[in-house]
Amino acid sequence: MTRPSDALSRSPDFKNLGGAFRLVGWISFWIKVVLGVISGITVLFAFFSRASNPNQASNPISGLGLLFTVGGILLLGVSVYWSFRYTRWGRRFLAPSAAVPSKAATLRLIKTVLITDLVGILVTVMGGEWLVGAIIGKAISQGVAVFSLNPNQLVEPIDLFVIQACINTIAGQLAGVVATLWLLQRTTQPRPSE
Repeated sequence: MTRPSDALSRSPDFKNLGGAFRLVGWISFWIKVVLGVISGITVLFAFFSRASNPNQASNPISGLGLLFTVGGILLLGVSVYWSFRYTRWGRRFLAPSAAVPSKAATLRLIKTVLITDLVGILVTVMGGEWLVGAIIGKAISQGVAVFSLNPNQLVEPIDLFVIQACINTIAGQLAGVVATLWLLQRTTQPRPSE
């Protein structure tokens, strides 16, 4: 008698599922890589441009905002690994000599990836909120800064680039959530043989 956890491996259309894992894995992999590299370069550029001017004390590109943003980018990097793992997982479905993964193992993989992406979104949103709050504080005091000629209180374009890096990171992690939910639906849908 076939156990429910092994029903996926006994399904006649597991090759379609393997193709779905490979396709979705590669699409989400490249989306995350592109958005992660852009975000990482932007944050590094902002950090080093600020580090060259140590006189800026009230700087949104420092403190918890930067820490959470970098944490979100690192979690996006972990998510890139999981997307690549999807492609290898799909290959296991397609290889005739390899042992086909069980439904339980596939669902564990999907759950791990989903949790990674959701935690990444949470961390990046917290960093973005912190940065937006700091930039709004600078914008509110900008009228006073014009009269005091204090350039540290002016909103600069690099501040907005860091916000864009947060948005790119969230978009990459959201792409991972969408891909994972689609694969979850494909994995759990009823099969004719079940």
